[in-house]
Amino acid sequence: MKISCDIGGTKYFEEVTVVDGKHFFPKITYKKSRRKIVIRIVVSENILKYDVKYGILGGFLLLRTLLSNQVVGNTVKAKSVEYTALKSFVTLALKRLISEVGPEFATKIYFTPTFLFYDLLASYRSLVGYLDPINVCSLMNIEKVRSTFLAKFLSYLKYLKKQEILCPAGNSGYLKICESFLKKARKTPLLLTERIIREIIVPYMEYSLKVRNIMPLAIIIPEIRESLPKIVAPSPYSELYIEIDDKIMPFHKGFENISYVKSLGSAINYTFLGEAELHGRKMLVVVKKYRDWKSLKWLPIGLWTIGTVDFALSASERLLREVNAITLLRKSGLRVPMVLGINWHRKYVVREYVEGSNLVEALHNKDFENACYRLGGLLADIHKLGLSIGDTRPTNFILDKHRTIVPIDLEQASQKIPPSWDIAEYIAFATVYLKFKFDESFIAAKSLAKGYLENEGSFHNVCNTVNRGYIRVLAPISPLYPFIVKKLNRELGCS
Repeated sequence: MKISCDIGGTKYFEEVTVVDGKHFFPKITYKKSRRKIVIRIVVSENILKYDVKYGILGGFLLLRTLLSNQVVGNTVKAKSVEYTALKSFVTLALKRLISEVGPEFATKIYFTPTFLFYDLLASYRSLVGYLDPINVCSLMNIEKVRSTFLAKFLSYLKYLKKQEILCPAGNSGYLKICESFLKKARKTPLLLTERIIREIIVPYMEYSLKVRNIMPLAIIIPEIRESLPKIVAPSPYSELYIEIDDKIMPFHKGFENISYVKSLGSAINYTFLGEAELHGRKMLVVVKKYRDWKSLKWLPIGLWTIGTVDFALSASERLLREVNAITLLRKSGLRVPMVLGINWHRKYVVREYVEGSNLVEALHNKDFENACYRLGGLLADIHKLGLSIGDTRPTNFILDKHRTIVPIDLEQASQKIPPSWDIAEYIAFATVYLKFKFDESFIAAKSLAKGYLENEGSFHNVCNTVNRGYIRVLAPISPLYPFIVKKLNRELGCS
């Protein structure tokens, strides 16, 4: 196998020779002249196969197999090794993607072949950085190296499709993970394998190569050292896409041209109102940055509700829950804010701004019964889709200019949360905003239940508001809550 590229005006060559033998580590030598660097790598056939299939050397040889632009010798055997390397890498890359976004959401992710190329470079670079000069060579000759990889990938793509690893995403030209592969994918073995490679095999390999004075070539060779500050590594996320509202949208879009207008929440939420130009006109948008659990508003209640409600604490899962819920509700004809863009890497979403007042204001008006009744009907519609909102505080609903109730915070929406929790939480927080006035709070709860049941919501869901777990969680927020739901249960005739 041969690789050649240009590094800062210096010609860089690698030759990988496969021989019989049992030595574990590659034997590496290099020669340097004024404008030429030649590195020779001698490796046993068994170790080549082990690294290609299992990553025993952290992908040191797998990467070179997929990026080599010339093969000398037994081409049949070389092609067999190439396909094994490609299949092994693609399988690992897809498992990483599934692990990151979750099996359910992975069905909505589309990508280009270039995603796999960028992921190949990024995953190996994350292990050894620029200690291995192949990383410098690849990034400084990105177009040439990408062409080599894509030519190999496309030549073997039909086999990956036949084995139901990669599937075409309709007529879009994109690829997606096959359903059968998703069913077989398991997170734990992947994480265990990667941990062994990262924490044991790769450090041992680096140590051995450093002893042989080979690995620090990026430091020894001036041309490589001087090139490091100029390198811009492409992100695999730039080649990911997601299907929303029957449209394919970048999963990585940046929003540098949004001008800040005002904050829409505390610093904890990182949510603000902005102005952007979309489709030739200026419009108001909401930018929501998801923060992780350590600094999240949900941490206290998340810990308190363990065993009762399945709250998501990680930024990744909350973003996915919100986008998934918006997609489902919009397809079902319900009014929710439109997603205008997603940046998965930085964990933020840009969505439509819904002008209006939240339900807290409605609770302070004389027609609060009607607002609660209509919200009950909306919750019934959502629950019939198999989804629960998860966070039904009155502040999370807007009455728009058409007097339609619009849910604007769906980051906890899930099929795993009991629908009765949505009813229970709203009742508890409504009593808080009604200043713990029992009569008004009970009327609000009764109106909510009436709207829910008259829209064919489950009777059990309303009755289950007396769940002991809910009372344990919500009574500290509203001491009236247990008395209100017990009275509601009696009036409805719950057993």
